[in-house]
Amino acid sequence: MKPRDIVPILLAAGGSQRLGFPRPLALFGRRSALQIALANCRGLGRPILVLGCDASAILPHVPRGVRVVLNRRWRSGGQLSSLLAALRHVPPASAFLLYPIDQPLLQRHTIQSLVRAFLSRLPHQQIVLPRHGRETGHPILVSAALRHEFESAPTARHVIYKKKSRIRELPVPTTAIFTDFSTPDSYLSCLKKFLSRRR
Repeated sequence: MKPRDIVPILLAAGGSQRLGFPRPLALFGRRSALQIALANCRGLGRPILVLGCDASAILPHVPRGVRVVLNRRWRSGGQLSSLLAALRHVPPASAFLLYPIDQPLLQRHTIQSLVRAFLSRLPHQQIVLPRHGRETGHPILVSAALRHEFESAPTARHVIYKKKSRIRELPVPTTAIFTDFSTPDSYLSCLKKFLSRRR
């Protein structure tokens, strides 16, 4: 397997009512959260962007080459319904990277570290996820061998944490793996951290 055999699934279907504008279009410096995520996934397979709420506002800002999938069940089906919608467009033998769009502090070197860990994992390890301290986060890399389990699972989390033995945790030196935003206050907090990192 090569990095090109890993398909990024950018999860961006959720509502942004509390924030006041679509999360994928939130600006961090000169780039949007969507642009940051796409840049971080450069070198992997063709990315899949799952949209739901605010799809019509986001679509004009999606670059060419990105496959867009509409999840019409985003309100009732949650994140799992977005994942299932995306998996219909992932080649059967491809692994996939679960990447929430609202984690703008992630950097490409973290994704690259996860990919290297996935490509060098032991045969029984089907999932690679990042850990900082005692907390795990995203993005999460999943082997093609597990995709069928999501079809009958109540949540994606149920599959990810079903068997600890098949998880490879990768220690990372950043809280970006669990720092997200969904409100004006959390957006400003993320923006402040983003801007301070660039000084």
